[in-house]
Amino acid sequence: MSAKGPYHMYEEILAQPAHVQALGESVARGADAATAILAGKAPVLVGCGTSLFAAELAAGYLFERGANIAVSGAFALRQRQVPLDRRRPLVAFSHSGETPAVLDLLRDAKEREVPSVLITGFPSSTAAGLASATVPTGYARELSWCHTISFTLSSLTAVLLLKAVAAQLPPQLALPSPIEVAEGIEAVLRHEGDIAQAAQSLTGGRRVILGAAEGLALAREVGLKLSEAAYLENQALELEQFFHGYVPAYEPGDHIVAILGPAAGHRAADLRKVTEIVGLSLLTIDLPAIASWWPPATAESFPWLAAVYLQLLTYHAALARGTDPDRLRREDPRYLAARQAYR
Repeated sequence: MSAKGPYHMYEEILAQPAHVQALGESVARGADAATAILAGKAPVLVGCGTSLFAAELAAGYLFERGANIAVSGAFALRQRQVPLDRRRPLVAFSHSGETPAVLDLLRDAKEREVPSVLITGFPSSTAAGLASATVPTGYARELSWCHTISFTLSSLTAVLLLKAVAAQLPPQLALPSPIEVAEGIEAVLRHEGDIAQAAQSLTGGRRVILGAAEGLALAREVGLKLSEAAYLENQALELEQFFHGYVPAYEPGDHIVAILGPAAGHRAADLRKVTEIVGLSLLTIDLPAIASWWPPATAESFPWLAAVYLQLLTYHAALARGTDPDRLRREDPRYLAARQAYR
């Protein structure tokens, strides 16, 4: 990689269609053992960082469609000292399989005989040795420290896995197929120029990222990506929360990125009014706005297509700012030492 790119983050964004299309085979390799653990149960999804937001996306997506699935940060769950319940298996997300808080929780689960399923890119990791069953995402690499492909693959893996065992889901419910998602991602990638142009506006002012329904997990994830790759401070909020006291903190020239999905309703119109009155810049990512980019059959794939849009947006914001999106500022000795200061 040269100092000006392209970077590994970009390579991994572009690699997603092929890996998503092959996801069915990856999930099948761990599906039998995982299905035996999860069938008829109401699991708790856990993770840290990007993996937590992937868990939130999967849980929110299935909850919106009738499944009883909870989600928590791995560290937060241990800190609450909530007794683990054998009737509620854990589904742990960890791309590397080496995340300390996830390992601690899996050790607790194993000690208390609580069944667990690991979704990971590395099926031979430490976490895999602790979990009752492991489901690989099919991507056993970590080229960029700003993770993109693992978010897409792990959240979609969870949906593909859990849709087969979530008893509450209507049997006729349409859920995305890997092929449909891959086709939609390819369509988004063809509009990279439009996304790069939109990214230019995010490099100045302050930023708030808003999400509705499944978009909340995406808002939290793109907020993390903008911090990691472009060193841009931002705030991620649920759409409705923005109207309850946050508006006065933003001034003309500040930026709002709204990930709304097809069900935002009248609040999307209210947001447009507020931004026009105050003079805020609004970038809306929703199905009606960009539906012409992908085939109609991919409507149920919206969260993953929006995720790739946001990943490209972040990458081009980093290029515009001249930051290295791969290293999370660890080329600076201070930030490297800061990372080494915690496990």
